[in-house]
Amino acid sequence: MYVYMFRRIVILCFGCIAIISILVYCNTHLYRSNYEEVGVIAAGYITEIDVAFLSDEYFFELNGLFEKVMNEKIDRYNKSMMERAAATVVLNKMMNDLEGDTEALETHDNKMRYFETFDNHIRTLDQITERMHYFRNILNTYSDAPVKLEDMIDLAANGQWHLFSAEYHLFFYGDLNGALNVKFISDDGRFEAVYNTETGEIVTDPANMGTYNYAPGAFDLLKFINHTIYDKEPWKRWGNVEGFAYEDIMKLESGRGTDEARENNLEVEMLIEKMQIEIVN
Repeated sequence: MYVYMFRRIVILCFGCIAIISILVYCNTHLYRSNYEEVGVIAAGYITEIDVAFLSDEYFFELNGLFEKVMNEKIDRYNKSMMERAAATVVLNKMMNDLEGDTEALETHDNKMRYFETFDNHIRTLDQITERMHYFRNILNTYSDAPVKLEDMIDLAANGQWHLFSAEYHLFFYGDLNGALNVKFISDDGRFEAVYNTETGEIVTDPANMGTYNYAPGAFDLLKFINHTIYDKEPWKRWGNVEGFAYEDIMKLESGRGTDEARENNLEVEMLIEKMQIEIVN
């Protein structure tokens, strides 16, 4: 009976992997022509908004801009194509505005509204552009993640961040022992921060750095697929930063699957649990 159940589980897992692979392939290859056409359509729009950046009126105007572009009647482009073009126009506008005033978002009341609006429009697309991919690094700077690991452990003990699998952040870069890296994600899953237990500080090198998630992954199948499409596949295509490709990352030695990495992660987990007990008591 148990053998039969095990076989069913294995078959189900392979089935899920196959479905995800097919969906990702369609987004990466079959929709490429649409992806390029969407960019062409979006490039034709002027997006001046005469209101204060990040104000409530700003987001109201963004919604109006989206509706205006989506409802345009252009020969040979259907509503779905125009919806993606509209999302691209809004995203380009939001990137331009933040890059022009990076300090505005740090303490603004509409800080989370910016992230939510941006992420929602990202997930309207079949694929993201290279600029959108690297823009996640700007967004991740607003995570408020501390420089010191001990401070992050304190935040994790209080439930604001969570220790997560660091399997793709265990690379030996320069003098860094990658097997001693640990990864944390913010409570909403958007932000990432990687630390090295030997240095006790945050890791920012191009191989191991934490990045912003447009579609945080979960055990929910749809969320996992979105995370693959909008976060993992772009990473495999462009790496974390310009000039250091995914292929360059994969050439590095990794601590993935080693006893050293497992024991290191377990030690940090125990430190968090110890601090949680102290908080309760």
